[in-house]
Amino acid sequence: MSCSRCDRHGIYDRKALVKKFGAAIKFVELRRILAIGCDRRGTDGCEACFPCLLTANILIEERHER
Repeated sequence: MSCSRCDRHGIYDRKALVKKFGAAIKFVELRRILAIGCDRRGTDGCEACFPCLLTANILIEERHER
């Protein structure tokens, strides 16, 4: 996961995430959980994403332009 806006980034083990949060968790919710501590979390200013999914051209969450 990474955020270009606040320069936070981390590498997470997929199996550990599934064990901790369950296989049914949505990426949107996981992104919000992993961004805890960021003042922009859950707002349009949050740019946290999963780069590996973006590279694979998988849409995680629609972003509405204002």
